[in-house]
Parts: sequence; structure tokens; C-alpha cells
Amino acid sequence: MSPIAYAGVWGGCGILAALLLRLVRRRRLVWIAPAAAGLLGLVVRVSDHWPGPTSTAGYGASLVLGHPAAGLLVGAGVALAATMLLSPRLDGGEVVAAGFVGAAGVVVLGATVPIIWSVAVAAAVAALGVRWIAAAPGRAALAGGRIPGIGAAALLAAAAFLPGAGPAIDTRTALAGGLLAGGVCAELALVPLGGWAAAAVSAVRAADLAPWLLLLAPAVLFTTGILLPQLPAGSRTPLANSLLGLGLVTALYSGVQALRDRQSAYGRVVIADLALAAAALGTLHSPARLGGYLIVLTHLCAAPLLLNPARAGLERQRRLAWLALASLPPLPGFWGRFLVLQAFFLGGNRESLPAYLAVALLTAVAIRALAGRGLPPPPDTPPAGRAPQVVGWLVVAALFGLGLAPEPIARAVFGVG
Repeated sequence: MSPIAYAGVWGGCGILAALLLRLVRRRRLVWIAPAAAGLLGLVVRVSDHWPGPTSTAGYGASLVLGHPAAGLLVGAGVALAATMLLSPRLDGGEVVAAGFVGAAGVVVLGATVPIIWSVAVAAAVAALGVRWIAAAPGRAALAGGRIPGIGAAALLAAAAFLPGAGPAIDTRTALAGGLLAGGVCAELALVPLGGWAAAAVSAVRAADLAPWLLLLAPAVLFTTGILLPQLPAGSRTPLANSLLGLGLVTALYSGVQALRDRQSAYGRVVIADLALAAAALGTLHSPARLGGYLIVLTHLCAAPLLLNPARAGLERQRRLAWLALASLPPLPGFWGRFLVLQAFFLGGNRESLPAYLAVALLTAVAIRALAGRGLPPPPDTPPAGRAPQVVGWLVVAALFGLGLAPEPIARAVFGVG
């Protein structure tokens, strides 16, 4: 299957599921759509070399998916399906947004032309913004559409300057780097452009938030890791410095906020981990990309349980999922952060000390959630039935399997070890 056809599969599954399942009054089955779309990624055409979004000369305007990109799409599809299956309530509209974000995500990950990459990011942001505003109208949802939209506009502007960027530090080269930095920081919710994400975590339901946390943000992170080494120095330096500095500040701030706000602690932990991975990319050292892959893989496993609100019948599974996020070997929360810390260590003490503190904060959040009594279920939340309980145990098994065998699993999912 070609990447273009695969993008159509994602969008088509979302639309068909919304129409057909609403017609037969089986909205609880919308999880089938992202599961089917994700698993079909196993037969998509994958290249041994992932060229990234600035390889126009060698690939034209074709879409080329590398092994990490295909692994993310498969994993995100399964994780989105599990998140929807464990959600207390669904209205059927969330699957349409997930389908559109999945289709755009295929293009984001497979683009070899900067303008196509940035347009796909803008399309995904637009789909999420419309869904969030419709599902949870308010200032948080409006900010969740506006600020990432501005970031997507910055990426579109950067795409116009990238072809003229060269080794010399001239106006076009520096402007391309600055616009890229602003756009990527907005999409990854790095401060000072990331306040929208913290508000969205509190206001938007898990099934609507998951396409950004589990697919769009990791897709931007992965493609930025491919993009950085290909940029001329004049554009690479402002982007790398912005990711490093703002990523560390975001990780520290989100860690502190996760300790203060138990209601949305997990969402802030994901934001902090993505920020740590982005900051590690800014060091330009090799362990950063593999660390980012493992961090994303850990949250693809943990998010279906912890992103959804607490429910009766899932208490033990949630506690074990929090345990898995502690930065202690051989738990899965350790391995990705360990590789990220290696990248910071290679960058020097100025970078490594804030990173160590951020990891300590995230571990404290996990231990507090494990040691505490846990949050009570929200009012009128139905208890989990047999199927959600089984899925919860499967999520726990996947988490601890990742902790015990991180390299074989990373090699199987992303093609790297």
C-alpha cells in the first residue's frame, strides 16, 4: 500500500465509522476505525531510508515513510482505539477528528517537501481545533485551535524561505530557522507558546485530546529530528537552541504543575516528556532520537489508561500504569529518559542539571500517584465493564513488556535498537 492510499484509509475509516455506527446506534464501536487504520500500516510501503521533509531534490513531491514513521502510525492507531474503548462516554464525532489527524499525520511523516509538510500540520491542527471547539466550547478550546494554528502558519512561512537557506548566515537562512523554531515550539506546546496545551488537557476529553498527544505531536517531534541535521547551520542553530532552552523550561514547569494539579497530572507528564525529548534533539547528540522514540512508545502504552478519568474497576490497572512511569529500571519510564539524559550529559553540565531535575519531578509525580489513594471517579461515571477491564490489563502487560525488553520492541516498532 502506498503512503497516499494509507492516508486515505485513515480519513475514510474515520468518516465511515461516524456515519455507519451512528446509523446502527453503535457509537461505542468507533474504536474499530483507528484500530483498523493503524494495523493496516503493517502493509504500507516503507523505505529503509527516511529522507524527511527537506529532500525535494531526490524524491520530488512523493511521500516516503521510514520505519519509525510507520511504527508511530501503527502504534498510534492501536493506542487511539484503546483510549476510545476505555472512555466512559463517546458521541461518535471524535473518530472523525482522529481519522483526519491520522490522514494528515501520514503526510506529515512522509513529506519530502517543506510546504507539503507544513500544510499537513496545518490541516491536522484545523481538524483538532474544530473538534475541540465543538466538543468543549470555551477559552481553552479556542486557544487550542488558535495558538497551534499560528504555529502552523509559521511553518508555512518557513517553507517559503527554506529552499533559499544556505551555509552563510544571511537574512533568509536566519528567518527560516526562526520561523521553524516558533512553529515547532507551538505544535509541541513549549513555553511560552504552550499554555494552550495545559488548558486543553483540563477541558478536552481524552478521546478528543489523544490525536494530538499520541499522533500529531510525536509526528512533529520525529520529523523535526530528521529535519535538524539537514538544515544549514544558520537555520539549524536557532531551531536547536529554541528546542533546548524552551524544552527544558517546559519540562520543569510541567513537572511542577503535575505535582500541584492531580486532576490533569498525566497530561502534564506527557507534555513534559515530549518537551524533554525535544530539548534532547536540540543538543544535536545521537542518543536523543532513540530516547524520543522510547518516550513516545511508553506513552502510547500508558495513555489509554491514564489519559481517561478514573473509573471503578480500573483502579489496579491505573496504579500499575503509574508505577511503569517511574524513572527506575527496568520500568519503561526509565529507558527513554535515560537515553535523553545521555544526550544532555554529552551536551555539558548546563544542559544536564535541569534535565535531571525534570526527570526527578516526573518520577515524584508517578510515585505520589502510586502511593496515594487515587482520584475518585467523576460524578455519573459508569464503572468499567468486562471488556475495558481486559483492555486495561493488556495495556499494563504492554507497558511492563516494554520495560523488560525495550531494545527488541523498539526494533520491532521503529526499526531501531
